[in-house]
Amino acid sequence: MADVIAIWACLLEAASESEDRGNPGVPDFESMDFALGLEEGVAERVYGLMRDRALIAKETGRLAAWERRQPKREREDDRGTERKRRQRERETVKAVAGGDASPNHRGLPTVAPTAEGENGAEKTVSSPRQAGGSTDGEARTSTKAGAVCKAILAKGVTDVNPSHPTLRALVDKGVAVDVFEQAAEVCTKASPPKGMAYLLSIVTRQLREAEGIDEGPGMPVAAWDQTRTSIEAKAEELGIGRWNEADLSATREQWHTYLARVRAAVAREASHA
Repeated sequence: MADVIAIWACLLEAASESEDRGNPGVPDFESMDFALGLEEGVAERVYGLMRDRALIAKETGRLAAWERRQPKREREDDRGTERKRRQRERETVKAVAGGDASPNHRGLPTVAPTAEGENGAEKTVSSPRQAGGSTDGEARTSTKAGAVCKAILAKGVTDVNPSHPTLRALVDKGVAVDVFEQAAEVCTKASPPKGMAYLLSIVTRQLREAEGIDEGPGMPVAAWDQTRTSIEAKAEELGIGRWNEADLSATREQWHTYLARVRAAVAREASHA
């Protein structure tokens, strides 16, 4: 079940980012298996079962019921969409004629794209590049968050949510999966057992304490193997370099193997000190 949830989350993310919203396209199953820590071929088999269960349209590859689950503004009929397009064109011409729009470096008016708000009025929206967003970065965060959810679900924390903003922020900071797993063990052993919110508070507190120790004057340095960021920093210090996450070859080095290699190098350095 954890594998299925993680794969479905990846498909939802791809469908949301696609130009044809609701259609994730043909997934890169090998990359998905690697990113989620699955055995080779699992993602493709699950995808096929989803198509058999009509969760994915066999003819088009679209996710079933995508439109029904979207906000009303994304479910306009073709006629309404065409009316909005003509209205935006008229407003653009009006802005150019009235000199309201600011010129860009080519002397042409720059008009921000608009979208219909819930009250029917139009509002200015920024493109991902204008907002400083990164589609690739968001996709990587999503797959890593899915892997974390799979790991803590296996430990017994059931109310997982790969879209949780705190989880995504911690993943962006480089917190390793094993840190979440350790917090999950604390949650499941509690009486009564705790959920994901409590788990995230544990990891957040640990991260803040580690950062505070690292920055505090006269305080000991935080353990180097607490987060992925600190592990890779230690590896670079020892000349090993960062873990090659993009390597999808059959002989790729798994994270646990990389970590063991870094720890062995640290031990050798300590013995020679």
